[in-house]
Amino acid sequence: MSRKAINYEAILPEIPFTDTPIPKHIHQIFLGKSAHLLPEEMQANIQHLQSLNPEWEYHLWRDEDVEPFILKYYNKEILRYFRMISPMYRAAQADFLRYLLTYSIGGIYLDIKSTILKPLDETLLPSDRFILYHWDNEGDGPYKGYGFYPDLPRSRFPYGEFPQTFIISSPGHPILRAVILDVLSNLDSYSPFRTDVGLWGVLRTTGPIAYSLAVERVTRELPARLYRHVRCIEDLGMRVSIYGTATGHRKAVPRYGNLLTAVSLNGSQRYTKYMYGYFLGRRVFRILRDKVRMALE
Repeated sequence: MSRKAINYEAILPEIPFTDTPIPKHIHQIFLGKSAHLLPEEMQANIQHLQSLNPEWEYHLWRDEDVEPFILKYYNKEILRYFRMISPMYRAAQADFLRYLLTYSIGGIYLDIKSTILKPLDETLLPSDRFILYHWDNEGDGPYKGYGFYPDLPRSRFPYGEFPQTFIISSPGHPILRAVILDVLSNLDSYSPFRTDVGLWGVLRTTGPIAYSLAVERVTRELPARLYRHVRCIEDLGMRVSIYGTATGHRKAVPRYGNLLTAVSLNGSQRYTKYMYGYFLGRRVFRILRDKVRMALE
């Protein structure tokens, strides 16, 4: 079946958007390992989130929860697309799952390494329907240089990507529907030659680049009252990393950046399997090129 023949709108069930306040659900995801293997600092953070927000329902989503959740709120086709993401890329699976969770249930999703410093009832407004933000990446900001990619031109993305470390939304929000539809298309059209493998493959298929492109496109015509745009998530009393610094954040990020396997199991995995030397050579060339550029600066 050709890509043009696929009706993604028909595949993705429509969750009614009722224009209501963000429901009191906190979502985090921990895939690939048993929950009892969570580092102590992450376990302590979960307790902190719950004690800080006693009226909010906390959910830790694990591997065994994925299929029942998707079949309850979506269908077998959406489950097939989730399984199309290579298990080598748990980060990409978590990307897709966070979109599905907040589109269907709503609430706040935050990465397992992220935290909240103020009660959500003090920072979220009754009028909030969706929160957009950027990295604190200017001047002396702790994440200087984060989120700027060639895929996101400065003319349209002056502060770089829209991160999806935190997704705060009412259920059925049109921004999330657009993001999910784009991810479905990206998984079908994925090519390790064009989209890339490793970090760049994830960024473009399910991650912040894919998310940012959908957000920017939809918000051009979306009524401003349906989302609130803040400069940095720290402005809402939230913190990207429990480790406190950009260095700590980098160390906590899953080490999938150097993988040379396909992100989508749409058939393209045969190329990375039989042409491993090609992708390895391309990776080595890029590393050497970047080192030369740094030496010349």
